[in-house]
Amino acid sequence: MTAVTITVLLLVIGGFIAFAIFLQLKEQARLEKLRKVATLNNQLRQVRRYLDEMPPQYQPKDMKLWLFSRMIAIYDQLLVLQPDITLTRRREHLLEEMAEFQESKQKRRAKPMNDELMIIEIRRLFESFKSFLIASQKEKTIDPDVVHRYSKLLNFYHYKINADYHSYLARKAFLSGQMETAVEMYKEALSQLTPVKESIEAQSTILKLKDLLQEIEDDLALQKAEEEISRSMDSQEEGELDDEWSKFIEDSTFQTKKRF
Repeated sequence: MTAVTITVLLLVIGGFIAFAIFLQLKEQARLEKLRKVATLNNQLRQVRRYLDEMPPQYQPKDMKLWLFSRMIAIYDQLLVLQPDITLTRRREHLLEEMAEFQESKQKRRAKPMNDELMIIEIRRLFESFKSFLIASQKEKTIDPDVVHRYSKLLNFYHYKINADYHSYLARKAFLSGQMETAVEMYKEALSQLTPVKESIEAQSTILKLKDLLQEIEDDLALQKAEEEISRSMDSQEEGELDDEWSKFIEDSTFQTKKRF
């Protein structure tokens, strides 16, 4: 075998190996791209869940705006990897939704906490969101100070959600005229906030609950005083009737004896 033939064979083998390596690298790049797309799509679903399922009273405006901005950033990353008309359209709709929310002056209506299972699910959502905040901080997509502030809020909400549940029960009892039960439930709502009672976030809620509790207790005291006065008056009237009846009997007896 001549040197030329050997050289040609080596070139062919080398070319084949290089081509095989190229195909392998291309496949790895394709798989990596698919993995990134899947990860970003999971993040989109995760952030959308936070936006949709966290009740308005546990989602301050700046927090919700940050979640909107994270979704938009994720869409931008996806569009670089996988340009798509549907994705572009969804991103545009999200921008409109964000702008509408940002410009709205209407106060969002709080979602009633009236079910213990719902409370468990929302608490799980809080824990998931805490993990998302930590991951976002590592990715440098959120300021550490903001993470600290949101984490404190989530810790407060962890207790507030149970207080809100007992406040709902108290309000329900009050509307049905069960005043003593309403007092018990408001006291329990305050008790649920005991672990965070010193925090700034809890102060307004505690003050509101105390005001509601005091109002009902004042109504109960007034109601009991009125009942006491009513019983006293009834007793006095009964005494007066007894006196009149005794006088009537005495007068009747006197008249009988006189006729006799």
